[in-house]
Amino acid sequence: MSDVQKAFTAIAAGTGSRYGRLAPSTVARVRATLSSALRAAVKEGLLARNPARGREIDLPEAVAPRPYVWTEERVARWRATGWRLGPVCVWTREQTIEFLKAIAGHKRYLYYHLVAVTGLRRSEAAALREVDVDLRHRELFVITRPDPGEQADGDGRLKSRSSTRTIALDHLTAGLVRRYLTARAGLPAGPAGERYLFTTPTGMPCRCDLFTHEFEDLLAEHTQLPPIRLHDLRHGAASLSLAAGSDLESTQDMLGHASMTFTADYYISLHPCTRHQAAEKISASLFPAPSGRTHRARLPLHCRRVAGSATGCPHAPTATPKISNPRTTSPRVRGIAMPHVCA
Repeated sequence: MSDVQKAFTAIAAGTGSRYGRLAPSTVARVRATLSSALRAAVKEGLLARNPARGREIDLPEAVAPRPYVWTEERVARWRATGWRLGPVCVWTREQTIEFLKAIAGHKRYLYYHLVAVTGLRRSEAAALREVDVDLRHRELFVITRPDPGEQADGDGRLKSRSSTRTIALDHLTAGLVRRYLTARAGLPAGPAGERYLFTTPTGMPCRCDLFTHEFEDLLAEHTQLPPIRLHDLRHGAASLSLAAGSDLESTQDMLGHASMTFTADYYISLHPCTRHQAAEKISASLFPAPSGRTHRARLPLHCRRVAGSATGCPHAPTATPKISNPRTTSPRVRGIAMPHVCA
């Protein structure tokens, strides 16, 4: 067994690590980093071959974990026993709203709002500059570029060419960004005169791990919501986009996925209403109602309209209230107060 194989066998088992056994995807990223360095050594004539290439060593199979939604029943079980769904969990629409309202006064509220609404990766949101925002057309540009010094922590690089994209902003989000930029106009610029959205008092961009730990603290201190990771806010944006009726191509473009197949495989069955809509279409084609309408008895129990209630399926998105011109809109919109901004 080669030295590299022995090393990765130990890494995969978590030997000597305080973090225990590592996930297969983490081991694969470690191998990719080492392979990249050794490939450069081969080009310079320092090595005859690259011993960390995929075909040279055996690694545990990396399988993307399935995301699960925190339904009421699952939340109740978590509160009673501490039980967790799995490594990837997603909030419902109502839970996402609850979180955003709970942290509305935080100085970096906009960061979490953007991740939850647009599905930005944590590194993409952290690297945003003022020039990447076009408020006139309500667009946000995610551009492939070298990481700034404070951002180069291994997670800042965009994952593929598809990651370079333009994201449309709704009126509410555009209004929040406009007020945020106005409030921080006097803060200093960062490296090479760049003005990043989320910075330290000296104008340097905040590191990704700051947001990761801060998100965990905000979740524990300000809410009673079930636990998710910061990256799971991105998964939630994707599932809510599909549940709201967005097509796969639009959702893929928003997320910056290289393949629509991945978007479909990973998210299409995540949201409960997506599955029920498919089931009802099959039922309607086999057993059409005489009146041309779906009979109440054929609807799943949780989607039946309750007497005196104006709502149907609890997972279905409700009508969005009309938002006035963001130039004149009060800082308090939809119950979310725009926080005071400071570096």
